[in-house]
Amino acid sequence: MITVLIFASLAGVILTLPQELLPGLVDSAEMQFGGIESGQTASDATGASLSSLWSYSTVTEDRYDHSLHGDQHELTPYFQDYENITNITAQLGSTAYLNCRVNRLRDKTVSWVRRDGEKIKLLTWGLHTYSNDARYSLNFEHPNNWKLQIKYTQRRDQGSYECQVSTHPPKVLSVRLNIVAPVVEIIDERGASVHEKFYKTGSTIELKCTISQMPQAQTFILWRHGDHMLNYDTSRGGISVKTDMSSSVIVSTLFIANATPKDSGNYTCSLGDVATGS
Repeated sequence: MITVLIFASLAGVILTLPQELLPGLVDSAEMQFGGIESGQTASDATGASLSSLWSYSTVTEDRYDHSLHGDQHELTPYFQDYENITNITAQLGSTAYLNCRVNRLRDKTVSWVRRDGEKIKLLTWGLHTYSNDARYSLNFEHPNNWKLQIKYTQRRDQGSYECQVSTHPPKVLSVRLNIVAPVVEIIDERGASVHEKFYKTGSTIELKCTISQMPQAQTFILWRHGDHMLNYDTSRGGISVKTDMSSSVIVSTLFIANATPKDSGNYTCSLGDVATGS
């Protein structure tokens, strides 16, 4: 008799804003609330004063300045593809890219901030990063994409981000980042969730692993018996894995022929190191 036990599982920044590196920010701040002192921390700047500085971001976009004409319009920065990138979905653990393509930037500066209600956290200014979270960085893509890169995304990264141009008032592109985690579940031949399964000696073990909520295609699906990987096991024989990726729900099926008592134990299906069902 073979017992298979199954369970399923999903897988205050303090910054210094140097005045000499942030002339655009300081100039705008002085116009709004009397300036940011050199050496002021980002936690100070994310209070009411900095919120006031970026208060224009809540205004409905006429950020293209359609009211401008002639030479004045030619000198005005504008977002290239504003309508297409307001919502981004990234898989938990992947790298998220938030695009911000700015035309006619000229002498203005692009920054990225994280907005949480009235709180604002500065992430990048120009090519400089002002977050002590090393997962955040500015990945400039020629000729005009000031792309924010977030590595190894976590659930807490979900939320609102703003790409801002240092015009007066600032031009703002709001981007919503959604983080989704794949759902991994092991089921039996009938499609029912499995918690414990019994097989007779000599029979064929058949376990199915379903993976849903995947915005990105994945082929790295592994089966393990305890700590032993089964996908590439040639020592035992009679083990095969079939994976169907033709629909939105991936189904990977493990077959073990001629079961013996040594095949008893805990079986795990995993999608890389992102999510696991066992």
